[in-house]
Amino acid sequence: MDGLDNVPPFFLCPISLQVMEDPVTISTGVSYDRASIDRWLTVYEHHTCPVTNQHLTDLTLTPNATLLRLIQSWAACSTGCVAPAVAATKPGFDVSEILGDLGDPAARADGKAKALNTIRSLVLDDDGNAAHMEKAGVTSLVASLIARCEPSEALRNLVDPVVLIDEATSVLHLLKPSPETLREVSERRNGELIANLASLLQRGSHQARVHAALLLRSIYEVVGDNLKARIPVDLIEGVVEILKDQNADRATTMALLAIMIEVLPHGKNRLKAVQAGAVAVTVELLVEESVDRRKCEAMLYLLELMCGRAEGRAELVGHPAGVAAVVAKLLSLSSGVT
Repeated sequence: MDGLDNVPPFFLCPISLQVMEDPVTISTGVSYDRASIDRWLTVYEHHTCPVTNQHLTDLTLTPNATLLRLIQSWAACSTGCVAPAVAATKPGFDVSEILGDLGDPAARADGKAKALNTIRSLVLDDDGNAAHMEKAGVTSLVASLIARCEPSEALRNLVDPVVLIDEATSVLHLLKPSPETLREVSERRNGELIANLASLLQRGSHQARVHAALLLRSIYEVVGDNLKARIPVDLIEGVVEILKDQNADRATTMALLAIMIEVLPHGKNRLKAVQAGAVAVTVELLVEESVDRRKCEAMLYLLELMCGRAEGRAELVGHPAGVAAVVAKLLSLSSGVT
């Protein structure tokens, strides 16, 4: 595996994840090994760029002679020949079939479900495979599946659409997208991914709701203020609903509080939170919590944000335990809280 550590990443084909033997560049500017991209375009009959998912109107494969010379020079200095380097960089699986199942709009939903299971198995076997898949565009396609799954199509193919999206959400969380990829997929089509994840907070399985919360926390840490200002209508209601149950584990609760803290300063979100009952829920959580300092600090900061509006202050004062819950935490946590 030493060769893998030393291979410049731009020498690897995004599809095969092996050192390119015949690099070619397509119209989007991305380079691939000729055999891999040719199979993508002809065998799988895709007309999209596997990495960017852009539609290709020009299918010309332009030889990248400069990149080929760099690869050959590197191989000569490193090993004396290309073949050992290729063997060393092979990740142990062929990503082209996964890309085919996930990237083809006409593919059956059960084929997509099978691809998701394959991804899960590969990442659980070796978490280093997640980085290979992100480079190949798999992570982006999983996010697109959540954002654009058509329930009617899934039902036609005898796959419950909710189950399919739940599984895709779980797999996307498992893949741990980089901040750059997460921001890119979240800002597509005016935040379509965010809208579907917000919907999952209310209608998904328990595990999907947990993963949706964790993903949304990470997403709102990297997206621009415009998406924080125009949140999906059911985002805050979904967060409040889960917090109200008081059955979420610490990681999920902290993720939900972080989502609220990220979005409330923007637009009319403070008023939306107050109207959704977030003040009462936060007070009740604060009363119940006596040990976890960080959780209490987050809840008090959330109350402070909501009390930035008169409606929020009225809700806090009007709650039987509101003022008492806040006062009980004064001087017992941190100077910031006080």
